[in-house]
Amino acid sequence: MARTLWIGLAIATMAVLLGCQKPATGPNPPHPGAGFDERQECTADADCVAVEIECCDHCNGGTVVGVHRDSADEVKQQYAPASTCQNTACTEMACAQAVPICRDQRCGVSIAGAEQLTPLPRP
Repeated sequence: MARTLWIGLAIATMAVLLGCQKPATGPNPPHPGAGFDERQECTADADCVAVEIECCDHCNGGTVVGVHRDSADEVKQQYAPASTCQNTACTEMACAQAVPICRDQRCGVSIAGAEQLTPLPRP
């Protein structure tokens, strides 16, 4: 019985050690994942800006996402170009501001304390 207990303890210890490996850190942290748009990659909140990607803003039926500040104009032009949106009628409801954030190397937004890491839609 003592031998069975030791074998069980050894197996449990190995399972814990193998199953609890530390994530990679250092100069090349893991990439945020498959299907990730590199225009949303970040290392700090200051890297990110909130971009409305529909003609109406997030308070009025649209969608806001976080993107890297260097890609903001490109994303806005791709998803909500001024030439398409100039004659769009939107409601004018007010809501909380979208604050850009960086979480897990991905830009997102925080609206009234609720964090969202909305991916950019596929073109």
